[in-house]
Amino acid sequence: MANKIVDNIINSIELITDPWIDSEIHDFFHLDENVVEFSYEVIDNKYYIEVMLKQPDIHTIKMHFMSFVSLMQHSNFTFYSRKANDQIISYRLISGGSDMKGFYCEVNYEHI
Repeated sequence: MANKIVDNIINSIELITDPWIDSEIHDFFHLDENVVEFSYEVIDNKYYIEVMLKQPDIHTIKMHFMSFVSLMQHSNFTFYSRKANDQIISYRLISGGSDMKGFYCEVNYEHI
C-alpha cells in the first residue's frame, strides 16, 4: 500500500536533482563515522543510495534514516516507506515543496 502511495506521489510531481541535494547526500553519509561505506547514483532524476553501517541493526538503521530525513526534507511534504528482507532494509523517500517539485531517493541499508 505504502509503495503505491509513493508511486502516485512520484507520478504527480516534477522530480528534481540539484547540486545542493548531491552535496547534502554526500556530506551526510561521508562525514558520519557510523557509515562504513556508501555509494549513490542518479537514474531518471531519482537518487539511489547504498549504505553499510558499523552497527547494522534495525534500530540503528531506523535512527540513521530518520536523521537523513530530518536533514533532507522540504517544506511542504515528506513521505517515506520501508520494506525489509533478510539482508536489506529499503526506504523510499519523497519530499517536495508547494510548487509540486521534489526529490526522490531510495536508501538501501545492509542489516544483520
